[in-house]
Amino acid sequence: MTINIHDYRGKQHIYNSFRQTSAHPKQLYNDSRKYRYHKEHKTEKTTQLKIAAGSIVGTLIPMIFLAKRQSPKKQLSSIKDLFKINYGVKEMIAISAGSIAGGVGTGLIVDKNADKKRKLNEGVFQFLNASVPPIFVGGLLKITEKTKHLNNIPGKIAATAIGLLGGIPVATTLANKINDPKNLEPDRKVTLKDSIANIDDALGIFAMAKFPVVDKIPFEKILPAVYALCGFRAGQSN
Repeated sequence: MTINIHDYRGKQHIYNSFRQTSAHPKQLYNDSRKYRYHKEHKTEKTTQLKIAAGSIVGTLIPMIFLAKRQSPKKQLSSIKDLFKINYGVKEMIAISAGSIAGGVGTGLIVDKNADKKRKLNEGVFQFLNASVPPIFVGGLLKITEKTKHLNNIPGKIAATAIGLLGGIPVATTLANKINDPKNLEPDRKVTLKDSIANIDDALGIFAMAKFPVVDKIPFEKILPAVYALCGFRAGQSN
């Protein structure tokens, strides 16, 4: 999930900016690309291709390592093994970190027009918002599995919702502290437009939650593409 770099609201609560967001569907759709990519000016096609390549390589490296580790023979027998990874919190963090590092690292080198500090800041926000909520959800799901009255579909849905709602502000607060330790700038906020624009970031949590209905959708096979796209977005932000 990406945080809106322009929507500053001083010291208000992290979710307050939802109240200032237009609910008009057409306006939300038109704004989604700006909030999704956080670009003030257009990135050249060749630069985009290089950043995409960096993000893909960054995604593949931890995937290869994880696929080998999870394989009974501790080696890859084919490229298909990369799409058989069993995703937990550690796997999600490793792959999201690789994709964002690849995308942002490449962007810092090839995107000459971008503000490097803001690109790094965007990478921090992308990573924390892709990793902290799954940590919260994963912890709560383990509690539901060990609690007799909560080990059911409603309990898992509640754990997922609470983990998301709790993890997002914590991730945002941590990113604000890391990016601006001396508190020289107003804190960045979460907006409804951000959430709509980056809804695909939640797919990893659905893959981990494994609800009976949702479990039939092969989220694990599309997660690599989702993480690579996260790295690409962070890498070309300017």
